[in-house]
Amino acid sequence: MYIFRYASQPPADKPVCIALQQAPLGKGAIDFFPGEGVSKNMMTRLGDTIVARVKGGITTVLITEYHMFDAAIDPIDLRIDRIDTSPAIMRDFGVIKASEPNAAIAPSQAPVSLKLIAHMQGTGDVESTEGWAGEHDSSKRLEGFAIVWDNKPAGVDLVYTSTVAGSGPSPNVATGTFTGTRGKSLPLVSAGFSLVGPNRNFYDLSGHIVFSGAAPQLVVANQMMYGPTGTEPLVALHISITPVTKMNAARYKSPWENSALKQKISSTGQMA
Repeated sequence: MYIFRYASQPPADKPVCIALQQAPLGKGAIDFFPGEGVSKNMMTRLGDTIVARVKGGITTVLITEYHMFDAAIDPIDLRIDRIDTSPAIMRDFGVIKASEPNAAIAPSQAPVSLKLIAHMQGTGDVESTEGWAGEHDSSKRLEGFAIVWDNKPAGVDLVYTSTVAGSGPSPNVATGTFTGTRGKSLPLVSAGFSLVGPNRNFYDLSGHIVFSGAAPQLVVANQMMYGPTGTEPLVALHISITPVTKMNAARYKSPWENSALKQKISSTGQMA
């Protein structure tokens, strides 16, 4: 279950309406339960709320923003939160379920070790222990990828999804699982990344994603990332996970500031 909340207050003379409906992607179904004052799944005021129940499998929500005027205003903030129904919602969950309190993570600014395996157009599988693949100014497309998190601690995992050109988003998969295609000459046009698990707040997810002809974008957790038009192929990707232990961490660097780093071409790769 998820809760959608209208978290902006536009000027009274420039109302903005946000409508929710199920998109024709996925095999699941969505039931919407509007809050007081919300009609036809359309939110118009600060605090308007809709609870959504997903059942029967993965599905997609179509979010439409309606402007009742021509002038531009600041973007409307729509908050989307998952409603936790696990045993963790119990007040005494930590006492009953945990043999000991969650241990603090040792102070460190170093990212955890991630290995990125990506299938590239005309090259096959490339492997990087630096968590990145491709070049920001390259024309070679990434057709699929897998992220391997060795020695992953309990209570946290990275899940990710992608969209192959001409199809809808793939299901979320956990670390070690391949998403996308191999050898079909089909580029990826979007990707999304999230940290999950009760200890996810102890880690920070960051990185860069690059689509052909566009500037590198910072990876935003829990959000699908696209190029300017949504059709540009993915050409480079960098993912980093860092323990949250410092208030003043070192400046986060793009891997392309030192593009001399080499990516290992796997002998098991298949030509696109």
